Amino acid sequence: MEFSSFEEALDICLESKDGSEEQDAALLYCIEHAPPKLKEMLRNQFREHLERKKHAEGCGCGCKH
Repeated sequence: MEFSSFEEALDICLESKDGSEEQDAALLYCIEHAPPKLKEMLRNQFREHLERKKHAEGCGCGCKH
């Protein structure tokens, strides 16, 4: 699937059926073509998400979560 812009791909990503091939293609395009500040923000949020997930309640690492 081809997209003419980040905005078009974002609209398709948000409006298409979850898990569809159309949504996957649009999401990949968005990841690759996002503005630099958005890419950095998404990377930081994803890192924080992974850290919280890693230290879920009862993780056993001694972090007291």
